[in-house]
Amino acid sequence: MNGSVYERELAGIFAGTENVLQKYAKRLDEGNRGIALGMLSKPFFVTRSAGSLGADLIAMRHDYSLVIEVKSSINESLLFTEASGRMQDQANRLRDLCQRAGLFVVYAYRMKSVPGDPWRMFTIPAEPTGRIRHLYDILPKVGETKNGNFSLKWKEGMPLSRLIDYMNQEI
Repeated sequence: MNGSVYERELAGIFAGTENVLQKYAKRLDEGNRGIALGMLSKPFFVTRSAGSLGADLIAMRHDYSLVIEVKSSINESLLFTEASGRMQDQANRLRDLCQRAGLFVVYAYRMKSVPGDPWRMFTIPAEPTGRIRHLYDILPKVGETKNGNFSLKWKEGMPLSRLIDYMNQEI
C-alpha cells in the first residue's frame, strides 16, 4: 500500500466517516473502541493537501486546527535523512510556516502490520501560541539524531486513540 491509502484512512478517522471509523475501531480494545467512535459525533473538517510543499492533511473544527504530515513504514523507526534529506527539509519548512501562524506540525506515523492501534502521533519542537499550546504540550516530540536530524520511533509516540480521547473531552 502506498502512503495515500493511509492519508485517506487518517482523514476518514478525523472526519468521522463511519465505515473508516468502524474499521479502525475493530483493531482497538473495547475501551478505546468507544473513544474512537466518538469521532462520529465530533468530526473535523478534513482536507487532503498532499504535495511536496505542504502537509498531507489539514483538520479543523471549532476547537482545534491541525496540520498533519502522514508517514508509514514496516519499520519501527523512520529517519528524516532518508530520501536525500527531503523529509528533514520538509519538516523544517512546515515547522517554520506553522510557527508564523502560531501552530505546530503533527506527525502521524502509521506502522504497517502491527496489532492494535497502528497510529502514533508526534510533533516537532516549536513555539505554538494560544489555546492550542496545551495540545502541543502533551504530544511526544520527534527524536533527533546526534547530527540534529529528526527521527520517528513508533513506540515513543502517542496512540491516536489517546489523542482522540484528549481532544473529545468536555472542558
